[in-house]
Amino acid sequence: MKKLLFIFNPNSGKAQIKNKLMEIIQIFSQADYEVTVYPTKAPLDGFNYIIKNGMKYDVVACSGGDGTLNETVGAVLKLDKRLPIGYIPSGTTNDFAKSLGIPREMREAARNIAKGKLFSCDIGMMLGERSFNYVAAFGAFTEVSYNTPQQLKNVLGHQAYILEAAKRFIGLKPYYVRVKSDTVNAEGSFVYGMVSNTKSVGGMKWIVGNSADLQDGMFEVTLIKEIHNPLELQQLVNAFVTQNFGDCDMMYSFKASHVEFESANELAWTLDGEFGGSYNKTVFDVLPGAVNFIIKNKKKRKL
Repeated sequence: MKKLLFIFNPNSGKAQIKNKLMEIIQIFSQADYEVTVYPTKAPLDGFNYIIKNGMKYDVVACSGGDGTLNETVGAVLKLDKRLPIGYIPSGTTNDFAKSLGIPREMREAARNIAKGKLFSCDIGMMLGERSFNYVAAFGAFTEVSYNTPQQLKNVLGHQAYILEAAKRFIGLKPYYVRVKSDTVNAEGSFVYGMVSNTKSVGGMKWIVGNSADLQDGMFEVTLIKEIHNPLELQQLVNAFVTQNFGDCDMMYSFKASHVEFESANELAWTLDGEFGGSYNKTVFDVLPGAVNFIIKNKKKRKL
């Protein structure tokens, strides 16, 4: 019998995991897994538990928001064997789960883990030591996710992010940054910078574009220039609406597997929606196919 470790954050989202926990465990048990359940008690608790005990298991599953998944992936990357990872989203926005096609409904997500297939996914690495699943960003709006009160997130869902972001349109602070990559170099005053591997950020698909591929060994890099007047803002908005980033003078949008950011003043980064530290120089690299996620095993249509 295979062994499954189930890590969950009991406070994520509206704490709905408490109403579904027994059903989820039953789904795993019916799939012939011996299940160990571990509720996290504090930040990095799940990370440390996996580091200490992960080698005893055949599969690691987790439930929570993007932060819980970030801890799980970071811990599995440090193990000596490549454990498959299952995810049951219970956070507010769950961008990465949507990108992987993981259902919002918890029991259905558990069935995916029990009967799904492996999806080899790229993972990002910052400064060679801290991983992120789908996005690293600085500048305007990046404080939204980790500064938005949990109660507001629970009540309004992803609308809470939008409300907080809208406030920051007034007086956007630019950062003078030099950007080097294996494909494009750029330098200037930017109000926002993003290194991503996802199809949506903050529940918004339009901010990423249509070229995202979680298995191509490349980041999607987005840099938005300082906005001086309403005409420049309108140009930027039009680019996002039409998804025609190439003709927009207000931004850079390109793919790269290695990216470096350097600035005189420290840049505060958010990784997968959580504070990731402040640095004058930051380096990002793609780890191609570093993690096996368990996703939905689609049935083939009969001809």
